[in-house]
Amino acid sequence: MTNRKTLHTELCDMLGIEYPILLAGMGGIAGEGHAAQPKLAAAVSNAGGMGVLGATGLPLDELRSEIREIKRVTDKPFGVDVLLPEGIGEAPPPDISMAELKKQFVPQPHMDFVEKMAAEYGVALKEAKTDLVLSVEHSKKQIQVMLEEKVPLYCAGLGIPDWLVPMAHEGGMKVLGLAGNVRGAMRHKKAGADFIVAQGHEAGGHTGRIGTLALVPQVVDAVKPTPVLAAGGIGDGRGLVAALALGAVGVWVGTAFLFAEEANVIEVHRKALTAAN
Repeated sequence: MTNRKTLHTELCDMLGIEYPILLAGMGGIAGEGHAAQPKLAAAVSNAGGMGVLGATGLPLDELRSEIREIKRVTDKPFGVDVLLPEGIGEAPPPDISMAELKKQFVPQPHMDFVEKMAAEYGVALKEAKTDLVLSVEHSKKQIQVMLEEKVPLYCAGLGIPDWLVPMAHEGGMKVLGLAGNVRGAMRHKKAGADFIVAQGHEAGGHTGRIGTLALVPQVVDAVKPTPVLAAGGIGDGRGLVAALALGAVGVWVGTAFLFAEEANVIEVHRKALTAAN
């Protein structure tokens, strides 16, 4: 007889984890910094899943410090998520702070809406960190820090540039890519991703317009034999089992972990999630 757990999948064997559940590498929320900080990532890994640090734009010294903090708290596998927009390798923008990026690219009506909502719910708005950096060279340096620190898994939230996978694999780091449609998933497969997340419209993060239930089996069939994880609207064991039934080998979960005491979210946000049931 085997002692394998009921929900043990090939993903568990490939990543060295107990349960096929990955923490989504969530980014900044309400000016409080990344939601998936070291404390939450380590807690998920210690619980048998795989924690993923949200690290987009972090300065190199801060990234290294947060990776080492995770390793201080857990000896289990974990990942790091950094957004790499499609085409960043071919047309790198100059280094630009998050604050300046917001001024240049966020429409004023959006900012007006944010300010209105903040006032309505009593949320004190904070300026984005001014030391966050977005550039091709900075992203490559972040990857190098991950390799030096022997991070097991790199998660690409918005695309996989041509240079990334060879660089990661040469250093012994696996690569996961997120896709909101079959075409995006096929690009990840062509790039050499080890895992692909099929993220449906129900997801709180970066996603497409196709629902999770319809998207997952399409991606599974399109990218075989590359392992696929499901994301979007998965909040409990029923969602996990459903994802496995659709052909996924695991799940990528974000919002459900915002209820954890280790999550870096403001209390009004957590209360709103609780009230929404």
